[in-house]
Amino acid sequence: FTQSHQTVVNVLDYGDGGKIEVDLEKANVIVNRQLIPGDIKAKRHYMHPGGIRLGTSEVTRLGMKESEMKQIASFIKNVIVDKKDAKDIAKQVAEFRKNYQKVQYCFDNKLGAYEYVKLR
Repeated sequence: FTQSHQTVVNVLDYGDGGKIEVDLEKANVIVNRQLIPGDIKAKRHYMHPGGIRLGTSEVTRLGMKESEMKQIASFIKNVIVDKKDAKDIAKQVAEFRKNYQKVQYCFDNKLGAYEYVKLR
């Protein structure tokens, strides 16, 4: 449970947060490594902490809701828990993302989510 758009997850049962961050990035899922309570006492380095941080602001901005979060969680589980090939998951993530290319919840904009306005 969280009252914000961020959740910190203890991943020590599956590796350190730094390695998991890299593994998920290979699968086109971006998270951040995150120190968790007990890391400093256990002398874990900030590059290899016990947790990862998940944020929902970007996917919400693209129009994703609860059902899409379940799919994203499945991608994460496939990489972290099930140790499936990140390249295979990356293809699934790319296919999933095809439907989310326009910014939602803002004024009308003719640009795609990652197109930029050229300044003179």
